[in-house]
Amino acid sequence: MSYPPLWRQVSAPAYALQLMREHPFALLLSSSPTLLATRIPVLAEVDAAGQLQLRAHLNAQNPQAATLEGAEVRVVFSGPSTYVSPNWRADRSRGGTYDYEEVQVSGRVRVHRELAAFRQLIDALSALIEPQYAEVSDAPVWTTALAPPGYLERLFPQVLCFSIDVESVQAVSKLHQHFPEVDRRTIATHLQRCHRQDAQAIAARILATLPSKAPEGRS
Repeated sequence: MSYPPLWRQVSAPAYALQLMREHPFALLLSSSPTLLATRIPVLAEVDAAGQLQLRAHLNAQNPQAATLEGAEVRVVFSGPSTYVSPNWRADRSRGGTYDYEEVQVSGRVRVHRELAAFRQLIDALSALIEPQYAEVSDAPVWTTALAPPGYLERLFPQVLCFSIDVESVQAVSKLHQHFPEVDRRTIATHLQRCHRQDAQAIAARILATLPSKAPEGRS
């Protein structure tokens, strides 16, 4: 028996890439010599050959940084998630659960010790993330060109810049797909009333996977 179940798995590469780019603050897991985990911004890119690659950096004082070169790692990108109460289904006989979306990527680390690689990474992360907060400020997207002279040169020895050669990608979308349509609609209706943005995002995702309802009064 496969896990996650097939109904939760998403095979479309575009789905995984979009989720990773919309939710770049990911969990980096490594296990050499012990299990370590750090939350960091991770850049997901597709190269000219169509291969997915991840790029990121760590504080050099982080114990995980000393173990990364050549290591097998896993990166977990968490999309929206929400609790679903049994009270929100037409059939209330089954317990509560969480609906969620995520992508898990496994691969091997290559460390980059060139300042140019670090500069390029920071500029790419800024170009990805800052527009997601455009409503906060009318300032242009920050780039390393705006940093004080010598700033990056002083900072670079304090970080570890690396990329991950991707070996596997697992995208998961758990949206009550195995429940009847009536349950999924009433779950989405309840989540739409919630003030939590993740709940509203999951509601929209559930509704997007359901057939459109015919207008009232028409067969």
